[in-house]
This record gives sequence, structure tokens and C-alpha cells, in this order.
Amino acid sequence: MKKRSLKAIFLLLAALLLGGCAGKSSARSQAVPAEYAMEDRSVSGSTEAAAEEAEVFSAASQAMGGESKPLLPAGRKLIRNVSLNLETDNFDTLISGLETKVQELGGYIEQSDMGGNSLYSSGNPGPRYASITARIPVNQVDGFLTAVESNTNVTNRSESTQDVTLQYSDLESKKKSLEIEQEKMWEFLEKAESVDTVITIQQRLSEIRYQLESMESQLRLYDNQVDYSTVTLYIREVTIFSPTSQDSAGTRIKKGLEDNLRTFKNGAVSFVVVLVTTIPFWLPVLALAGVVMAFRCRRRKNKKPSPDVSKEKEETPKTPES
Repeated sequence: MKKRSLKAIFLLLAALLLGGCAGKSSARSQAVPAEYAMEDRSVSGSTEAAAEEAEVFSAASQAMGGESKPLLPAGRKLIRNVSLNLETDNFDTLISGLETKVQELGGYIEQSDMGGNSLYSSGNPGPRYASITARIPVNQVDGFLTAVESNTNVTNRSESTQDVTLQYSDLESKKKSLEIEQEKMWEFLEKAESVDTVITIQQRLSEIRYQLESMESQLRLYDNQVDYSTVTLYIREVTIFSPTSQDSAGTRIKKGLEDNLRTFKNGAVSFVVVLVTTIPFWLPVLALAGVVMAFRCRRRKNKKPSPDVSKEKEETPKTPES
């Protein structure tokens, strides 16, 4: 009986001891996360402070003229250039139609050069030519090219596209930095006390103003080149179009007959023109030659004996010699 009671007391004490140890270990385990939480809060606080310092430093560096990284715009800045070599047999109508079409599309003629003589004019014929540089809104270029190609014979076409997005973004970024520096220079100028400082600040302001004007001019040039594509047309007047593809035998025979008929017609017209225009030169010569020929014929006629006289001479008998 006593032994059983002693065993029960021993087991109870052991349970109490184990429970106390477990409580201490659990208390320690709960205390450790709290310490770590305090450390985490201190670390996050230092990170936020560092970020704020970085933002302040970045703003200060930009205010003092530091350059920021260029930001790309939403759309690309593309410059499109197209060049066409054209042939036409109706020069005047084509030139007039081109000028009208460019105005209808909202563009303008940047440069125009024409020369030569009409193939159908009197005198010394010579092919006419034209070089036209047109600026067409970028959304109207394809329609303009379709209209030109449908009314001419295109012998050559070349096209190029230049991407100036990075150059444009870099200029905008530098411009913003200079504008910030300009504002700071004006603030420093208001607070300046010495004459040397005022002169130095004014010189820097002049340099900034010159650089800003140059950048604004370059940006306007980019905008114009992007918004208005450049189309260069080299036009030549011809009577026969250059072949751009291999024709069938029937088409070649038809074109040959048409070309020969056109050549004969042009030759006849040219002969009549030359004949009429040279009348003052060859008509007096022809009249003089006619007078000379008539005079010579009359003179020959006077020299010949008449038929009656010649017959009398033949009928007269010869007297015998004694």
C-alpha cells in the first residue's frame, strides 16, 4: 500500500516537472518571434528611409542639371521617303493634276524644277522633264501614290523609312533637364550678391537659352518629317513608254504598228512644218532656177534651123563639076 502511494507521488512530481519545462520552452518560443518582428520593423524602416533619401538625391541631381533616362513615347517616330521615276505622254495635264491632288490631300510642293521643250511643239523638239518634291500627310501617302501610278508609267520606285524615336526622346529629355536648370539659375540670380556671380549666371542662362532654341528647332524638324512624308517625282515626257514587263506576241505586234503609225505621223507633220517654215528661203531660189531654165530653152530653140529651110537644102540638086 505504501509502495503504491510512493509511486503515485513520484509520477505526479515528474509530471509537474515536465510541465514546467514545457511552459518555459513555449514561453521562449513565443518570445523569439517578437524579437524577430522588432528586427524586421527596424529593417523595413531603414529601407524606406533609404528610398526616401534616394528620391531626394535624384530630385536634387536633376535640379542641378543631371540628365534623366529618356522615356520612349507611346508611338514610334518614323520618317518615310518615297522616290518615283515616271514617264508620261501628257505632260501638262499630269503636272496640273499633281499640283491639284497635293493641295486636296493637305500637302504642299516643297521644290519644283522643269525644263526641256515639248515633243509636240514646232521647231526643234526635245523631251520635257520635271523634278517635284512633295510633302504629303503620312496618312494620305498611299492614296497619293496610287493616283500617281495609275496615270503614269512607273519605271522605278524606291522607298525608305527612318526610325528617329530614340533621337527624339533623347532631345526631349535633354530639353527638360535644361529647363529645370534654367529655373534654378533664375533663382540663384535673384539671390546673387556679387557682380561676378551675376555675370557668370547670366552667361550660363544665355548658353541654356541657345541650346533650348536649337533643340526646339530640331524637334520641330522631326515633327514635320514624321507628319509629312517626302515624295520625290522624276517625270519625263515620252511618246513611247518604256516596257516594264514582257508583253505577249500579239501585244508587241499591236504596239509596233501603233509606234510605226505614230512615227510616220510625226515625220509627216515635221516635213510639212519644215516645208512651210523654209518658204522664204527656197521659193526665190526655185523661181530664179525656173527663169534660167526658160531662158536657156528659148536660146536653144532660136539656134536650131527651121524644118522648111532644111528641106529646101536637101531638094536643091548639086551641079556637076565642069
